[in-house]
Amino acid sequence: MTVAGPDSPPLVDQRQIEEFCAQIPIDPRRCTVIAVEAGVGAASGAAIGAGIAAGVSAPVAVAAALAGAAAGFLVGIPFLPTGLVVGPLLGAAVGATVVAIPAALLGGALGASIGALVGFTTPLPQEGARTERSEAPTASPN
Repeated sequence: MTVAGPDSPPLVDQRQIEEFCAQIPIDPRRCTVIAVEAGVGAASGAAIGAGIAAGVSAPVAVAAALAGAAAGFLVGIPFLPTGLVVGPLLGAAVGATVVAIPAALLGGALGASIGALVGFTTPLPQEGARTERSEAPTASPN
């Protein structure tokens, strides 16, 4: 069974972008490019930055998890026998979380700011021509 793909991407309601751009004293074409590119770049940049920062902070998070597990073991001693299992698990989770969440937030913020900067510096599309970033052919093969 063959499924035919759409000939064009789905239409997006541009009214919100146009209303936003009408309030800013800037060239409307530049505003539209900034709104679209910065929005997409900031969202993907935030996700990528958060992932990278969480990965980079992993050695520190592991050390914090070990310290949390040791503290959880000591706190769990009075609650024998369950405390000796649950205490270290909760301590390790809290220790890793204390390191990983701020790192991911910082990485996300840096990634979003880089994505927004890329959106602000994206060249304007030329009428009837390809942009620098376009990989589409100039003429369709027949």
